[in-house]
Amino acid sequence: MVRDPEPPSTRRKLALVIGSGALKCAAAFGVAKVLQREGVPIDMVVGCSGGALCAAWVAAGGHDPDAAAAEFAARWVGAFDRVNHRSVLSALFPRLLRFAGQASIVDDRHINETLRAYAGDARIEDRPIRLFIVATDFIHGDRVVLSQGPLFDALRASVALPLVLPPWQVQGRRLVDGAVSDPVPVDVAIQEGGDIILAVGFENALATQFESGMDMVMQLQSLMMNHMVRAQYAFYSLSHHAEVLPIIPQIASRVGLRDVHLVPELVACGERAAELQVPYLRRLFAASAGAHGTDGAT
Repeated sequence: MVRDPEPPSTRRKLALVIGSGALKCAAAFGVAKVLQREGVPIDMVVGCSGGALCAAWVAAGGHDPDAAAAEFAARWVGAFDRVNHRSVLSALFPRLLRFAGQASIVDDRHINETLRAYAGDARIEDRPIRLFIVATDFIHGDRVVLSQGPLFDALRASVALPLVLPPWQVQGRRLVDGAVSDPVPVDVAIQEGGDIILAVGFENALATQFESGMDMVMQLQSLMMNHMVRAQYAFYSLSHHAEVLPIIPQIASRVGLRDVHLVPELVACGERAAELQVPYLRRLFAASAGAHGTDGAT
């Protein structure tokens, strides 16, 4: 995917972190497009929730972002259309229908098939670029970082949005969406030795008018998530030695799980957000190259 102007052992290690954001995470393909054009060397990728899908693609080598984004959109058409009526009814009438301990609105068979086609038989540890996928232990609430094992299981666990999709068993643990514990997992990149961290995060668009109580609930959820994302950026920028460069695509309207027609627009938003960091990235690599007597990224 990228040109590497210096041996990894001598230059500062760069990590790409792609946070949670459901379908909005398609914007990360636009970010990758800019990094590819600039020849930015990526040493590791961390993905969470919807961001794990793009992270897996980047870690595989990430060629042709536009084609990858189009394939991403095509795969997800109708993925969330099938309702799991029995699960919903068993949650509402647990004694009558013998509630099984997990409720999900969506029947996940289509999504599982889509993810299996996407991941194949690949294993996380076999990716050319180091890959880490974040999920959450549903029982204990702990963040779980998956760096080995079947890629399908890791992706399925990381996208298990509570109440929308059922949890997924991995290594004896019942896992759900990584956004529950760590929506922008910058700390994983820091722990794994990242010196320069490009952190792609997503905020939810806010409404100005409300036509129902559900609109108000969604607004409260968006406010809480946006504050959490901003707090994470602020904390890691202040408390760690690593360079944390935020990339926050500006998406004006709400993006639902079925809005796959918006993927080209989301990719363009990602490109614009990444462009803002290009001058600083060039200076960082130029300074690193000067210290080692080599040419930096162009």
